[in-house]
Amino acid sequence: MIRKISSIDKRGKVLFQDDKGTGTTTGTEQDCLSYGFKFRANQCFCFDTIKKPSVDDRQYKGNLITGASSFAIGIGNTIKNGLNNIAIGFGNIMKNNSFNSIAIGKNAYTETFGEIAFSSCNTANKAKYSILQFTGTTTNNTATELYLGGHVGQRLLINESDESAYYIESKCIILDATNNVAAARHSYLVYKYVNNTLTETVDAAFLTIGDSALNAVSISFAPVASTPDYIEVKATGLAATTIDYNISVNITEVRNG
Repeated sequence: MIRKISSIDKRGKVLFQDDKGTGTTTGTEQDCLSYGFKFRANQCFCFDTIKKPSVDDRQYKGNLITGASSFAIGIGNTIKNGLNNIAIGFGNIMKNNSFNSIAIGKNAYTETFGEIAFSSCNTANKAKYSILQFTGTTTNNTATELYLGGHVGQRLLINESDESAYYIESKCIILDATNNVAAARHSYLVYKYVNNTLTETVDAAFLTIGDSALNAVSISFAPVASTPDYIEVKATGLAATTIDYNISVNITEVRNG
């Protein structure tokens, strides 16, 4: 489980929440690398130096920005914690695990690593369209988890504060550069989070094309009960073969929030 970030100081040093959630810890190297940060001398740094925003910066034109190296264009946008986030428009909210993310439009919200979210919804925290990217490599025919941006531990987390439904389109490109072959997998999925349970209700393969040498390669999605729940993405490659994957995941989401 990835530790949540507690604070980032003006030099870029990161502290994480401890296991009890009541204090802080410097965390482990894996905690640090999970966010794409640098681990030096048993300390985690988001980068060498960052400019600590002034009160005027954080509240400029009604935008509230407490995340490091983040900015907003428009009015009424909120960026809580996180790093390298951009909000464009009105009433967009970026929180939780929103790192290296972009929220565009009206009442869009990002909560996931590397997320690009769009919305024109008149109600906050209600509906959005998002783009995510999973990357990774397999070297055998064992199912291997792929992570957002290839950062170990970064997953498609579910916000358990509201009941919600997700229509997912997955498009994967697969490359075995050693043997000069490539293939693609395209599928549609439906997930719902209701009664405190994450469930996959539809998993429909739409298209499997490419070099026949990669026919046995597969991509799978599965709900995982955790804290919070998340949608797991795995690739099963070929024995004694190095294969690279890039999956674009498009999500249309609605909530009862």
